[in-house]
Amino acid sequence: MRQNMKSPARKIKKSAVKNIVRFPAIKANSGKAILVESILESKFCLHLEFNSDVQTYFPQPHTFKLLDGDEVNTYTPDFEVHYTCGDRMYVEVKPLAYAQSEHYQQLFSRFEDALYDTNSGFMVVDEFDIYQQPLLSNYEKLYQYRKRPSLDMSHLHQSAENFKEGVIIEFSEGNPCSRAIIRAAGKHEIIIADITNGSTHKLNREELDSTYATGLVKLLAETRDLGDIKFADLTEKEQRETNRKYRYIKKLQENGISKVTQKSAGKIIKELALELDENTPHWQSVRGWYKSFVEAGCKMRGLYPKHRLKGTRQPKIDIRVLEIIKKEAKRYYKLSQPSMASIHRNIEDKISAHNIDNPKDPLLTPTYLTVQSRILEELYQTKQKSRQGTRAFQAELASAQSGIETTRILERVEIDHTLLDLHVLHDDLKTLLGRPYITVLIDHYSHMVLGFQLSFENPSFASVCIACMNAFLPKDAFMSSLECEASWPAHGIPATLVTDNGNEFWGKNFIAVADEIGSVFQYCPIRKGNYKSRVERFFGIVNSMVLDDLPGVVRKPGKSGDGYDARQEARMTFSEFKRYFVTWLTTVYHNLPIAESGMTPNEMWLASEDECPIPVEDEVELTPILMATDTRELSKGGIRIFVLDYNSNILKDMYRRDGPKTVTIKYNPFDIGYILVLDDLNKVYLKIDCENYSYASGLSKFEHDKVRATARNARKSKLDDLDLQKAKVKLSKERESFHSRNARRKTQVTASKAARSDKVGVDDIKLVVDNSKQKIQVDLEYNEDDISLDGWSMD
Repeated sequence: MRQNMKSPARKIKKSAVKNIVRFPAIKANSGKAILVESILESKFCLHLEFNSDVQTYFPQPHTFKLLDGDEVNTYTPDFEVHYTCGDRMYVEVKPLAYAQSEHYQQLFSRFEDALYDTNSGFMVVDEFDIYQQPLLSNYEKLYQYRKRPSLDMSHLHQSAENFKEGVIIEFSEGNPCSRAIIRAAGKHEIIIADITNGSTHKLNREELDSTYATGLVKLLAETRDLGDIKFADLTEKEQRETNRKYRYIKKLQENGISKVTQKSAGKIIKELALELDENTPHWQSVRGWYKSFVEAGCKMRGLYPKHRLKGTRQPKIDIRVLEIIKKEAKRYYKLSQPSMASIHRNIEDKISAHNIDNPKDPLLTPTYLTVQSRILEELYQTKQKSRQGTRAFQAELASAQSGIETTRILERVEIDHTLLDLHVLHDDLKTLLGRPYITVLIDHYSHMVLGFQLSFENPSFASVCIACMNAFLPKDAFMSSLECEASWPAHGIPATLVTDNGNEFWGKNFIAVADEIGSVFQYCPIRKGNYKSRVERFFGIVNSMVLDDLPGVVRKPGKSGDGYDARQEARMTFSEFKRYFVTWLTTVYHNLPIAESGMTPNEMWLASEDECPIPVEDEVELTPILMATDTRELSKGGIRIFVLDYNSNILKDMYRRDGPKTVTIKYNPFDIGYILVLDDLNKVYLKIDCENYSYASGLSKFEHDKVRATARNARKSKLDDLDLQKAKVKLSKERESFHSRNARRKTQVTASKAARSDKVGVDDIKLVVDNSKQKIQVDLEYNEDDISLDGWSMD
C-alpha cells in the first residue's frame, strides 16, 4: 500500500468516448486540478472537499493484483481517501445498475478480501449517494468561491430463437411475472423487464428453452391473443365489424337465448340481417361470436376481428434459402452500406451455384421484395447501429436533447469555436480579410450567451481567454464601445465549463486557469454534440437568422447560383458586422421565447439572478488568471523568454533578495511588450517590461514568430535588435502592400493571416495596476569588498 502518491496509477488521457472531467481540487494534488473519468466522480469530489473528516484523497491511487482461481486480474479503485483520524478508505464510484451486476459484485468481493489485515476499508458509492439535493447544489454553488483565492412479428417461427430483444413473452404461472419484454438476450442469459412495473429479472437461457418446450412460456404473438388492444386501437373498418357482431349478440340476449342453435336463433338472425340490409350470417358463425363474447367476460374485446392473426406462421420459403438470406444479411448491415440490389444479386448467385451442383434438388430464387422483407426483419436498433454507427443511433435516441438538466444560471456553461460562413472587409482599407472565427460561451440554463470573441485568431488558448474575459466581466463598457444601448446582464464565472477535446483546452495554460478560477472543466466525447447542445444549436441559429441574407455569406456547394463567389460579394467591414451581431444578440436572440419554458433568455437570467445573486468579478484579479502561464529562470540579467530579455529595477531588487531561482510568469499572447512575474514572498505579480520595448510593445507572439522567421531567412547568423526591427518593418510594409494590391483587384483574395497579424478583433488587455516602478525593500548584511557588480548597485 502506498501512503504518499505523487501521480495516479493510471494516467487519464484524451478519450473519444469518456466524459473526462478536470476537477479543481483543494485537498488533492497539492491544491491543483485532477482528472477523473466521469461526471459522477467529479460530483463525488465535492462531497470529499466539504467533508471535514477528509484530510486528502488520491484519484486512481494504485493498481492491485487480485486472484481469481488460477487467473490474476488487476483492479484500480477510483479514489483513496485519507481521514483526519488516520483511517484509509478505497472508494469505487459506480452507477447502481453496474455496481449490482454479478461481475462487479465478484470483483468487489475479491478486492475486500485482498484488503484484509491492511487497516484499509472499501466502499462503493452510487448516484443515489452522490446526488443528494439540495446538498449537492449547495456544494456546487459554494465550491468555486471556496476554491478561488478570492418489431414486425409477421414471420415469427415457433422456436426458442424467438427469444430476442423486443419480444414480449407470457408466463402462464405468473412466475416471475405475467408478461415481460426481453431487454437483452445473450447466449447464456436473458434479461426481461416486467411490462407493468419495469422490474427486471435474469433468466438462464437453457432453462427458458426447457420451460418454453413445456408450454409454460409463450410468445405473446404465438398465443394469438389480442393482448391489451382497446376498441379505439382498431381501424374504422374493424370497429364497424365489431359493432355489427355485437348487434347480433345483443339481439339474442334480448330474446333470452343463451344456447345458439339453428332452431332457437335462426329466425332472429334473419330478421336482424334484413333490418341491417346485409346478407344473413350463418347461424354457426353467430354461435362462434357468442362463445368468444362469453369467454371474454361478456366484453366487446371478444368480438374484435382477428384478421391480423390469420395465416400460417411457418415459412413458405425453403429453410436453406432462408439460411442463405440470413448469411447475406450480415453483409448488408455494415457501415459501408451496400445496396439491397447487391445483396439480392449475391443471393441469386449462391442459389444458382447450388442448383448447378444439385440439379435434382433445385432451390427457387426468391424475389427482390422477398429478400428485402426478410433482411429488414432485423431489430431497428441493430439496423441503425450496423449501417449508421453506434454514435449516430445514440444521437437519434437523444432526439437532439442533451438529457442534462440545470436549475440555475452559471451552473453549466458550454464553449466552442466555429469559422463563420461570412467574408468581411478591412475597416479602413475596405479590402477583403476573409472569414473570422467566433468563440462563444453560452449558459445552459437560460440559453443566454455569456460572452464571445470574434477575430481572425485560430482556436487557441489566447482566443479562449479573450472570450472568457468578455464572458466573465460585466458588459457595460463593451456595449458602450460598440454604441449599443441594449442591456446584456450576463457575467460571472461558471461552476462547470463544458469543452471539446481541442488542444487549447488540454494545454498547460488552460489547466493553470482551471486551478485558479475554481470551475470544473468537463471534456465531451468526440462526435457527441448533445453534450454541448446549446452552443451547437446557437451556431445553427446564427447561420439561419444572422448570416443567411448578409452580403458575402458562404454557401455550400450546389446551394447557390452558378458563378456565385462569396468573396466578391462581401460588403460589410469587420466592425460593422461585430456591431450588427451584438445588436441582434442583445435585442433579438436574448428576447426570443424558449420552447420549454415560454420565457426569454433575458427573463430566465434575471429571475435566476434574483434568487442567486452573482458577484461582480474584479478585473485586476481576473486578468492575470486568464493570461498564459509559464516558468522561467530568474538570473542577474533578468528573465529571458521569446528570445527577448525582460528586466527592471524591481526585478533586480527581487534577484538581490532571492538570488537565481525558477519563477512563475504570465504573459499576454497578443502583447509581449511586458510580462508578469510572481513574487512568492509578497504574493503579487510584478509587471516587467521588455528591454527592447520599442520593438515588443503591442506585438503579438504570432507576429513575433513571423518576424524572427523572416529575420532568420535574411540572415542566418545570430539575431540582433537591428535584424528584428528590419524584419518587423518589412512585414508591416508587406501587409500594407497586400491590402493596397487587393483594393485594386477586381477579384479579391482573403487576407486572414494579415488580419491575424494586425490583431483585428482583439481588444487590448489593460492592467489596472502597474507596479513596474515599485521597489522591494531588502535587508541585507554584506561586506563592502571591492568587487565588480557589472553595473549594479548595492545601495
